[in-house]
Amino acid sequence: MQQHEVILEAKGVEKSFGGVKALSRIDFTLKQGELRCLIGPNGAGKSTFFKLLSGQLKPTKGDIVFSGKSIVAQEPHTIARWGMGIKNQVPTVMDWLTANENLWLAARASYPASQSQKVVDEVIERLDLSSIASRLVGELAHGQRQWVEIGMVIIRKPKVVLLDEPAAGMSDEETVKTANLIKEINRTSAVVVVEHDMAFIQKIAELVTVFHQGKVLMESTFNDVVSNQRVRNVYLGRGIGE
Repeated sequence: MQQHEVILEAKGVEKSFGGVKALSRIDFTLKQGELRCLIGPNGAGKSTFFKLLSGQLKPTKGDIVFSGKSIVAQEPHTIARWGMGIKNQVPTVMDWLTANENLWLAARASYPASQSQKVVDEVIERLDLSSIASRLVGELAHGQRQWVEIGMVIIRKPKVVLLDEPAAGMSDEETVKTANLIKEINRTSAVVVVEHDMAFIQKIAELVTVFHQGKVLMESTFNDVVSNQRVRNVYLGRGIGE
């Protein structure tokens, strides 16, 4: 995928809850084919920003443009139809169905019945899920459930995939596979990942955006970010300038 055109952009975005300003004047640009990680301590605003990008929240000020169209007045299902795939932190899978059946239902929302299983088979092969395809999702390990939902997200071939803490609660082995899955997804979609685990971010990161107190503190490569003293101070619990 070419990495030239801007696919997702936030312009002067602010978000307030009552009298509390959660985000202040955020400018953000994601290009086609890019893989971006959003990091920051608890309360920094990254999860709020994620929900704004996905249409789950509406900005108090500013605009968010996806694929050339403003999304601020649109419902999440409309934004999804335009080509945005979203995976929130808590899996939204159907435990009483098999992995294959979950994927088939996700496919059926976008494809005719005659094509749905073919699309499911392609995703199962792409994400290496054949060993769990016939098992009930409710019987799967935490990481495996997350992979099924990632499959459900990418089955519609989105232009942008948003992932909220995809490695949370995973074993080391599951984390490695999840990193590889995200790189595979990034071959055909731009990806935004919100994550706390710096070791996991190191496995996938190209560019990292650091949030602090509702603003963008820094945006650069992983190595630049982790070696920056201001970022280190934030993660060690000290304020800027201390």
